[in-house]
Amino acid sequence: AHEYGLTVLFDIHAMRDSQNGFDNSGQTMGFQYTSSLNSEFGGLTTFEHWPIRTAEWMGSFNPNDISYDKINYDNIQHSLEVIEEIVDRYAGHPAVLGLEPVNEPWQYTPIEELKKFYWEGYLIVKRKAPYWKYIMHDSFRFDVNLWGGFMAGCPDRALDTHIYQAWNEPGSRVQFYNNACAQKGAIAAMERAFGPVVVGEWSLATDNCAMWLNGFNDNLPGFPRLPCKYIPCSDPYMGFDQPGTPIDPGKGLQGPFGTGISGPVYGMCPVDRDWIRESSGDPSTGTDWIKAPPDAPAHRDDTDNVMSHLAKKKINAFSGIGHGFYFWNFRTDVYEPQWSYMAALEKGWIPKGNLNDASITDACRKEDSGEFKCSVMRTALPSSVRGAIKYCLEQFGDYDNDWVDVLDGDDLYDQADTIMGDFWEEKRSIGATCDFGGIATLTELTNTTDGNMEDDWPYPFDDDSYIVYVGPNMWVIVGAVVGATLVGGSLGFVFAMRYNKGFNRRVRSSSLFNSLPLSHSSAVRSSLAIFDYEDIPDIEFDKE
Repeated sequence: AHEYGLTVLFDIHAMRDSQNGFDNSGQTMGFQYTSSLNSEFGGLTTFEHWPIRTAEWMGSFNPNDISYDKINYDNIQHSLEVIEEIVDRYAGHPAVLGLEPVNEPWQYTPIEELKKFYWEGYLIVKRKAPYWKYIMHDSFRFDVNLWGGFMAGCPDRALDTHIYQAWNEPGSRVQFYNNACAQKGAIAAMERAFGPVVVGEWSLATDNCAMWLNGFNDNLPGFPRLPCKYIPCSDPYMGFDQPGTPIDPGKGLQGPFGTGISGPVYGMCPVDRDWIRESSGDPSTGTDWIKAPPDAPAHRDDTDNVMSHLAKKKINAFSGIGHGFYFWNFRTDVYEPQWSYMAALEKGWIPKGNLNDASITDACRKEDSGEFKCSVMRTALPSSVRGAIKYCLEQFGDYDNDWVDVLDGDDLYDQADTIMGDFWEEKRSIGATCDFGGIATLTELTNTTDGNMEDDWPYPFDDDSYIVYVGPNMWVIVGAVVGATLVGGSLGFVFAMRYNKGFNRRVRSSSLFNSLPLSHSSAVRSSLAIFDYEDIPDIEFDKE
């Protein structure tokens, strides 16, 4: 790292008995096999983890009241000793930026015990490596009320927060854009209350499809929200002598099976979905993505465009206000640019070079200026809309909201637009999204321009303004073909009746047309050329 001008931040991921229950803590905590309950299904090997996850680094966790019955000071002391071992080994190394004493302690960690641990770890670092930075994770609680003023006056400390969109509800591109830009409000508030903030993990993923993202052969219940794209699995980076390699293209999903689905299927591995070009309506807020296939057709694939703009907006939010960021990961096993810095760089999604380039510094101009509004979908169930209105009112401190129960029709949706819109406007700076359980969406406000479109439109013209015309639907095409056939056939029939004596004679002698000469309609007789042979103009024909 030193040779290439890189710095290293040590981030201690594994705590004894796990600080969060995740597999990346070194031990998946809260786990049991459930195979005996599935014996009738061909002897499947099954297990359960996410519904019973726990973390016991800090002590004995009680899932009934979501608290710790007892603190394990031996585990905490062990972690402090690990910090000291690392400092002793690398204190004089020129490439080391600093240390993070524990990665992602979960949100139920006793906050006072965690802060005490942070204090003690800081003193260990500063005694032996006084120039190291000391970075503390927010314990999934990025709240100025918890961290404001903590360790005030101490040099070289910063707060780490991890900002992902992979677990967000599905939405339009503009919802992800707004959410990315809105993070700068929360970061700025924490910078004022606490001090330096580092976004220690982020990616470009907008769904939960990456293989084993939530654990080996497992997934969070209900995830992923939409079907995933599959690509050929890559060769194992540790070599083919690893168990289960190479992936057998003749086999479907293999066990053991968790509470969710994620794994190779017939040699194919799940990766993030493609983004699709909207075919109608507002290209930013269109809804084609709802029914779009996970693997977009080449002429409709808009992934490069969406990812490029999303990356610039995230970098705008993280670098313009905070004190730095780390992309997760440097590279991945399966080809997954949304999670691979190197692949995203190669595809041009993440810009190279100067972070002060105008494409980054202006990336959130439209979102920052409030050119969007949050509106409820008119297809949303009235009961869901009423629930969302009440939630917003209660967040504003208004619990006397029984009047919402009698709202219906246009009155209900108009009130929802106002109340939910106000809620989103007030809370978006701290990361609130315009979703409300899938019943609301962002729409762009109508803008007026001064005639210079390039100055008023912050995106290049190859971006969201591009709408793909997909042509008429199948029934329009079929109708046009049938109509053209009928018109062409009719014209040909009339022409033949007028200028071909043989054809005229055969038609007149058929039983189908016997009654037509008796018609009193001159139009019918004229159009079908039902007249005497001698009236047909003489035309030279080949005798044969």
